[in-house]
Amino acid sequence: MWIEYDKQNDILYLNFATEIGDADEEVLSEDGDVVFRLKEGRLVSIMVLNFSEKIGAAIL
Repeated sequence: MWIEYDKQNDILYLNFATEIGDADEEVLSEDGDVVFRLKEGRLVSIMVLNFSEKIGAAIL
């Protein structure tokens, strides 16, 4: 597992697979701020959009 933060786009990436590649499916949360990426029916990553807004703080 590894975690990355893209400050320019304010996205937190939580990656669970050794090699992500292209996901077969992406499911958007009801609020539209979390994307669940699936490959062959397994969760491989989560993208949290507008992350700094979600945690209520600016990321340095």
